[in-house]
Amino acid sequence: MSGVVEAKVAVTVAKEGYKHRKNIIIAIIVFLMLLFLGAIASFIGGNEAQNQNSGTAQVNAKVEAWRPVVTEYAAKYKIPDYVDVILAIMMVESGGGSADIMQSSESLGLPPNTISDPNVSIDVGVQYFSNLVRDAEKKKLDYWTPVQSYNFGGGFNNYVKNNGKKYEFELAQSFAKGQAGGSRVKYSNPVADFNGNFRYKYGNMYYVLLVQQYLNAPSGDMGNADASPLGKDKYTKLMNEVTKYKGWGYTWAGDSPIRGFDCSGLTQYNYKKIGFNLPRTAAEQYNTSIKVADPKPGDLVFFKGTNSSRPASSITHVGIYVDEKRMYDANNSGIGYSNWNQGYWKKHLAGFGRVIK
Repeated sequence: MSGVVEAKVAVTVAKEGYKHRKNIIIAIIVFLMLLFLGAIASFIGGNEAQNQNSGTAQVNAKVEAWRPVVTEYAAKYKIPDYVDVILAIMMVESGGGSADIMQSSESLGLPPNTISDPNVSIDVGVQYFSNLVRDAEKKKLDYWTPVQSYNFGGGFNNYVKNNGKKYEFELAQSFAKGQAGGSRVKYSNPVADFNGNFRYKYGNMYYVLLVQQYLNAPSGDMGNADASPLGKDKYTKLMNEVTKYKGWGYTWAGDSPIRGFDCSGLTQYNYKKIGFNLPRTAAEQYNTSIKVADPKPGDLVFFKGTNSSRPASSITHVGIYVDEKRMYDANNSGIGYSNWNQGYWKKHLAGFGRVIK
């Protein structure tokens, strides 16, 4: 790096450091408070506090301490709804353990870790991400494409625009393959288990999945985990798994992250994560479950007559029961929470089933 660039970065860091001295002090205070409260919680309840969510971002104390700064810049760059996503990105990029906390030096054309002030890193990183989000909105792309583009660069936005306008892992993989000329490297990470533990030698094609693992739904969205017949831990794990795919589109015959999900593919894949081997179709899952009149969180909710090509009495849709109003499912509107007890779904309700091993 030339002396001129070094000087510019040094001046920028110094100015930003002074400008944000309040934020730095706040972040330090928040960090110390989190450590103190964490120690108390650990003393009272073992390690349970380490697994609790903060909003929708489940991040460590080092990253959570920067929430006020991230909130400020997310508002400045007009993406306030992305605060938790940015914190999750920060977890993937550095885990809070680097001065260039969002690894945003490269977005300025500088070598990695050139930025030496976390405030500057957040400013640059959030501004860069906001540009990707605005570009995605202009191109009418989905929510997750700009997240992957934070890793790949804006060229991925254009690639998705020309290939269906919706993020899919297959698109990330094919883009990386093209950029890398097919060159592979071993990638030993649990998020890559389903795909043979490799990646193409360009960026990280698993980036969205890495970010999503830190974006769990808060316990209030999951319903009453204590009431689940699966047990609190398994039900919580189930919902943490399925909410990774919130906002994804519906994929006919999809049964994995690499292919996408249909309704029964979503339930089969994610219940397997907690030790239950469900059959493939909604009808088969209905036939093998124990019918219950008083459903609890983690039970299955079934519907009939939602496919005009099949008899009206056929079981054609399944979701995960959450509470007296909501289920979590994959339907033509996408993957996420739906109201099962009103309108279309209430009209087609067939009953509830409890999964068994």
